[in-house]
Amino acid sequence: MTIEEIMIDLADEYENFNWRLIRLSEATGHFVNEFKKEAGNLNNIERIYAVAKCESNDDVLFLICDEKQGELWRIYHLTYSSHSKGYPKYEEFKSRKDVCDYIQNKFIEEFL
Repeated sequence: MTIEEIMIDLADEYENFNWRLIRLSEATGHFVNEFKKEAGNLNNIERIYAVAKCESNDDVLFLICDEKQGELWRIYHLTYSSHSKGYPKYEEFKSRKDVCDYIQNKFIEEFL
């Protein structure tokens, strides 16, 4: 299954599911620019795409293509500030299933 199909299934399963897919036209826009501003050193990152956004906080799911590790899925908590110590914080996942399981479990834990 694609990440899009998994996220749509989660939205169908849970009323008030708080993650939304980011349109392809936005995938390299605002959220990626904010990520770059906050993250600083991006030497190993070849490409980065914003995939989904949590509507309850500033968490954004990114697909990162890294020259050393290949394809990574990370959820970053963006702060919209370049001066926040210890940020951006993130959770890293090796597969789309792992990231979707995390999103589902976090939603259940925090909102159900």
